[in-house]
Amino acid sequence: MPKVVRNWVFLGDSLTEGVGSKRISHVAALADELRVSRCVADAVVHEFRLRHVDMRSFNRDIEFNVGGLLKTRSGAHNSHVWLWNLASEGQTIDADFGWLSLIAALQPELVVIFRGSLESIIRPAMLVDSDWPWWVPRSWRGYAAMDPRCYFSTTWWRKLKQTSIDALKQKARIKLLKARAGQPLIDLEQFTNYQKDLLRNLKQLGPRLLVLGLLPVDDARFPGSPEHFRAVNARLQQIATAEGAEFFDWASVLSTRGRQADFFYRDGFHPNAAGAVALAQILRDYLCKDNSS
Repeated sequence: MPKVVRNWVFLGDSLTEGVGSKRISHVAALADELRVSRCVADAVVHEFRLRHVDMRSFNRDIEFNVGGLLKTRSGAHNSHVWLWNLASEGQTIDADFGWLSLIAALQPELVVIFRGSLESIIRPAMLVDSDWPWWVPRSWRGYAAMDPRCYFSTTWWRKLKQTSIDALKQKARIKLLKARAGQPLIDLEQFTNYQKDLLRNLKQLGPRLLVLGLLPVDDARFPGSPEHFRAVNARLQQIATAEGAEFFDWASVLSTRGRQADFFYRDGFHPNAAGAVALAQILRDYLCKDNSS
């Protein structure tokens, strides 16, 4: 029997790559879900995380421009499913075009695009015009430098430092947002153009294309963002339909499984371990609705 290799590619930001040292995400959890499901018909499921890295800081002795983690399963099977997590923390949708050559070589049967969350958070307007008040430290002026921390250290003195700095940053960020109307990192029209172009490039490769809707974001933590997220979701659905891709509003399914706070870190933005599992189960059921266990 000839060996069958199926590649599933996942594009996104930190919500797909995962946060923290273990990078817990719905892709990693999906690999576990598939291994105990009839969905992939006795195939061995492998996970490969790959991201771009800065050659100047990643390794001073050897040139690397990608880094990753390979999780394979042994066994004399003729069917294999590879989950390629190409998401990168802190990189917006324009970075995905750098993966097109690799994706073409993989000839994937499925590409999942979960983009728009990082680009659409409403942030201080000073990020655009650099007109920062004098009292904002330079180290706080990055696009995500004042975002709420996902979690705090369990070491008491580190936690004390982190909580104190985070409280100051949140007070400053909310003050800046009240002083002037905030803006997303990428405006909706520009993001729309990126999304259309990405889907058109991927469509030429022939895979099944799945666009995931944005997950809910906490309004208290990110004022004004939920409304903008709804506008982005509406646009994502329109683009997916126009470009022949599927659109899945998985947030609506997640809302039936419990409180939002149960599935997200304290920042109300990044899914936690429970959220990763819930999202993986939702995604597994959607992808494998015809033959999942």
